Amino acid sequence: MRAWLLLMTLSASVAFTQAKAQPRPQLSEAEASHHQRADYLGDWQPQPLLDAVRWPADFIVAADGSGTHRTLQAAIDAVPLAGAGQRRYFIRLRPGIYRESVCVQDKAPVSLYGEPADAAAVTLVNGNYSAKPKRAGIDAANACVPNLAAATYGTAGSATLSLFSDAVHVAHLTISNDAMDGVRAGVGYPPQVGEGGGAQAVALMTRGDRQQLHKVRLLGHQDTFYAASPADALKPARVWVQASLIAGDVDFVFGNARLVIEDSEILSRAGRRSLGEGGIVLAPSTAAAEALGFLVLHSRFVAEPGQAAGSVALGRAWDQGVAKGAWLAGQSPNGQALVRDSQLGPHIAPWGPSTSRRPFASSGEQANRLLEYRSQSLP
Repeated sequence: MRAWLLLMTLSASVAFTQAKAQPRPQLSEAEASHHQRADYLGDWQPQPLLDAVRWPADFIVAADGSGTHRTLQAAIDAVPLAGAGQRRYFIRLRPGIYRESVCVQDKAPVSLYGEPADAAAVTLVNGNYSAKPKRAGIDAANACVPNLAAATYGTAGSATLSLFSDAVHVAHLTISNDAMDGVRAGVGYPPQVGEGGGAQAVALMTRGDRQQLHKVRLLGHQDTFYAASPADALKPARVWVQASLIAGDVDFVFGNARLVIEDSEILSRAGRRSLGEGGIVLAPSTAAAEALGFLVLHSRFVAEPGQAAGSVALGRAWDQGVAKGAWLAGQSPNGQALVRDSQLGPHIAPWGPSTSRRPFASSGEQANRLLEYRSQSLP
């Protein structure tokens, strides 16, 4: 009996080790040549650098009343609605913490910026989360995603900053959702929230085209950054994030937009989840008919102290709207992501099963579109 138990224990250990060591699919050099920034952004050629030092301020946000507005939402409301041939408007935020939920919707091109010397000097923050109760039919979750009929905020309704306009620029700001900051080792969740759900709390949600973020800090836990496409599938939704920090623990970069993250740091946070619960970084939900989704290049995947080696999946497909076992090839979303020319810390594990529990596969009818090219391991 003891020999049998030892054999079973060794077999389980070998299987676990093999799972952890499972190679992640790699693109060939020929295939990678079609996965450059320009392929994902198409005919949009964003500015190589957002130089906020040279930006003239149309409006100044200052909580102490020394600017034109005390809140960012009030300044946004002063920007004209979108129309042909409009000029760009510039909104500067003076140092401070601004606790509000902000919606930028159908506005003229607008640039939001803080202190060029320190993105941490200006923080936009709120503490809403998916399962947070609200009065159905009375309270709106936020102006961009009201969810009026719902009794909770919902994931999209929890966002601190919602960018539902085209040609938005954001630079030198911290955007945070601190709803779960007080949770440690699975203890301290609000009511109706736990490891199984309800903790989704978005810092930034984008739903527009030609949006550019430069030297921003996006801080949260589950679902920090939601890069979404408009309901009209014919409209593009392209976002470029450069020289920034994105921090979270589960599915904290997710959505169905075209998203390029470049020269940035992607930080897996530790401490919130129960012992033994790992993390997940990317969760694309690319439509089956779309060839391209997320591209991460020249970036660093790092972790806070406490994240064990091999405890964080590089990503999984978000089969948005698909029940367990109901995924259909060619019809259901099939998230596409490529991590290339980046550095991955020891906390990073292989890709995981999709949200509808579709096993990760690199070939066959249910093949995932989650790939790597020419990345290196960080010590």
